[in-house]
Amino acid sequence: MFESGMEEDLKKKVDIVVGLSRLAGGTLILVGSILVFVFTQAALDPNASIEINGVPTKDQTDKIVAAIFTALFPIIGLCLSFAPAKLLDKWAAKIIARLS
Repeated sequence: MFESGMEEDLKKKVDIVVGLSRLAGGTLILVGSILVFVFTQAALDPNASIEINGVPTKDQTDKIVAAIFTALFPIIGLCLSFAPAKLLDKWAAKIIARLS
């Protein structure tokens, strides 16, 4: 009886973590896509400036690096949103077991 209760509790926690991971993935896709759009426009405009550590710069290399870096957000979001359920379940169970 005690084991099934623990198993039931772990399953609920795993479902919550997996759901939140998928929600975070969707958010990363949306926000990351907007950032990629903005930084790509800045990289294509020679007069546009971006701030790096509070210092405005018009350096083309910095603008391209910023666009590439922000492209990681939608990629990570796609991985979280469309990962197989079994993989996310195993990943969440390991994290919950370590934190407990």
